[in-house]
Amino acid sequence: GVINSYYQAYGKLPNSEAEWSDVLKIASGRWPSERNAKAEAQAKVEFAKVYKRQANMASNIDENAIMIMAYGLLPLNRNLNSEKAAIKTFRWVYGHDPVNALAWNVVRAIAYSGAKR
Repeated sequence: GVINSYYQAYGKLPNSEAEWSDVLKIASGRWPSERNAKAEAQAKVEFAKVYKRQANMASNIDENAIMIMAYGLLPLNRNLNSEKAAIKTFRWVYGHDPVNALAWNVVRAIAYSGAKR
């Protein structure tokens, strides 16, 4: 899953030591060192779809949601009840199940970021 999220964010597989370091950061819920403006812009579009507002990047909560959507940051401790509720929200917003890395990143953002409508 982490490799799929990395590929979705950067359009390539990790190759260098720095890129693999970012994979490990993503897997442990930390922001990667290398940022991708295109992935973050797409995350802002998805954020607006889900929350019916623009992300306030001055808010740590909204910024965290964008980073989860853009890079697929994984939580250290999973909450399956939160994830089940997030999948229901995803289905309601998008009209289908999450089927790719970006969709699952959106589900995780809904479940763990704390962002609200």
